[in-house]
Amino acid sequence: MSKRHEQRLSMGAGAVLTVNEAAHLLPVADAVARAWLRREGLIATLEEKPVVCWADVLDALRAGKHPDDPPPRKRKLPRVELKPI
Repeated sequence: MSKRHEQRLSMGAGAVLTVNEAAHLLPVADAVARAWLRREGLIATLEEKPVVCWADVLDALRAGKHPDDPPPRKRKLPRVELKPI
């Protein structure tokens, strides 16, 4: 069992986490998780600092709202003419 999984199981639903901590615990890339937390309105403020109530994240997941990794970007490289040196 990974340390991340153990931490997720031991903290309980009542945990109040930083946005980065919450993003790190979700099983997607951290940037995707942070965007999802923002999009779903799961970031609150406590003493002017952004925080996440883990119970709210669990409720959103149970309601079928899942953060998904976007497909990898396919960036076309520009064609260049090669010249001999």
